[in-house]
Amino acid sequence: MSNIYNRATYILAVPDLHLTYLKRLSIKNNETITESQAYIFDIYHLIRGDASELAKLEEDFLGESKVPNDPALRKLLLKYTDHFGYSFLNYQGHRDFYCPMRTLDHICENSQVSRTSWKGWLKSSDTSFKSLHQCHEVVCPLTGFDLYDDVSTEAERREFCDSNWKSKIVKRSIAIRQSMEFLTDLVRDWSSRVWVISEYNIAKKKNNLKFWFTQLSTTNNGTGFEMEQKEFIFFQFNFEDPSFITRIVNTNYYRNENESQFMRSRTSNPVYIRFHNTMICQLAQQTFLEMILVSKASRNEDRFHSILPLTEYKSKITEVRHWNITSLLSVKLKLYEIMNTKDKLVLLFWSGHAIHGSVLPTFATSTLSLDLGIGMLRDEMPSSSQFDLNCPSTIMLRQINNSDADNEEGDDDDDDEDDDNLNRYYLRLKAREYYMVDFQYFTEDMLKDCLDAIKDSAALYNRLGMDEDINTSFDIVSIPALKRTGTSLDYFNSPSHGLYSLNLIGSFAKNIWILDRYHFDVYPEDRNMWTYYKTDADDEFFTFDIY
Repeated sequence: MSNIYNRATYILAVPDLHLTYLKRLSIKNNETITESQAYIFDIYHLIRGDASELAKLEEDFLGESKVPNDPALRKLLLKYTDHFGYSFLNYQGHRDFYCPMRTLDHICENSQVSRTSWKGWLKSSDTSFKSLHQCHEVVCPLTGFDLYDDVSTEAERREFCDSNWKSKIVKRSIAIRQSMEFLTDLVRDWSSRVWVISEYNIAKKKNNLKFWFTQLSTTNNGTGFEMEQKEFIFFQFNFEDPSFITRIVNTNYYRNENESQFMRSRTSNPVYIRFHNTMICQLAQQTFLEMILVSKASRNEDRFHSILPLTEYKSKITEVRHWNITSLLSVKLKLYEIMNTKDKLVLLFWSGHAIHGSVLPTFATSTLSLDLGIGMLRDEMPSSSQFDLNCPSTIMLRQINNSDADNEEGDDDDDDEDDDNLNRYYLRLKAREYYMVDFQYFTEDMLKDCLDAIKDSAALYNRLGMDEDINTSFDIVSIPALKRTGTSLDYFNSPSHGLYSLNLIGSFAKNIWILDRYHFDVYPEDRNMWTYYKTDADDEFFTFDIY
């Protein structure tokens, strides 16, 4: 199959090729796809970033929607609301008190458009609401609530519908935004499949990837349109356009899910930028570890078959069938065996940034966080790492067999599923710097909170044979990925230390440690409660055995 892709003039990706299935999957999907069909031309030009064509379509829409032909009103609508192309394409921050619906109402109510002197109209049935509400509209909007009781004339209803242009603006805006976010999610899902990753990385070599969405091929009346007549062409993803990539990616708008939620309410939420930011991050900027661990695979073994040929580890591809890869845990353990020192460290610090439960080994059983920028850490490692990246023994996967464990810890009758040979894997890490909590500065309440939190993992400590130690004495250390710059206080409080640090709980006496992120909120934030340690020579190290 790879030979076919290698010889292809273009590789065409269609993330919604399973469109019928997507429609049937949920009512929301079907509504999003159906509602967007009235605006496929807008969405097409929006994806292309063609502001001039989008502006022409919007002028036509304003006319068809009977928006009063007042230049001031239309300029306010197009530029100072989030319902048109300017806000779809460009980032605009809003004040805390900004309300998009109230802003739209305010623009409409305060425009200088002359109003027809509509006669007063009141419903006169026995169920009349005139005691609660009176207005001077030709057709009171409240009368539309009752399906059968309507005394207005056809001309009055037509005039009323023509005056509903504000709701048409909102409807169009919602349809386009939801469609763009739906397409963005489709791109993320499609590009996360292991064999798709292999395919678009082949396209990357020749820069010949094009993409299309089948839902853009159907108009609102359910018929196809003539692509040639409309001059619609497939979209092309340019892997080699640094200006475009830099402009889109060098934003902090959509760094993680929390940022995305913030964007919805406090900014113009430029769906064009979000779409292309996702395309670039997924197709051009994923690291080897992200491709192999965050991807979707029907068989975990396929992660190696599809991704290894793209990397410096491609020589290992012939060995995969002998590795007995059955789970994501076995994938991670094998990576700790075959990767170079830098990639092993990145995986370890990535694992340290996740939430851990009472499952061993803690360095391979966590759910990896998608919010940590491991690409940045990997880029900074060569120049700023505190570890010896050229030494294979800096981080090594080791194993204690059950007989050795029994001799050391006593016979253990615990038959839990996770108490097998995998639990006896550990990483030996050699560091030059670390911080340790100094308990002499703790109040009794702080110490109690910390001890209570640690006891949540009592079963885990028991399996490691250190349950008695953890009730009496324990150590907490924080190991930075990057070497310290500036003063100890400045570095400890820096973003680099907060993002790229490994938090361990354990015992120096037994040299048994586990990753712990879950209880980080009970650790002291005051730098003065931590003691900094550093080796005196480059060939000296502090050794931590992490289980």
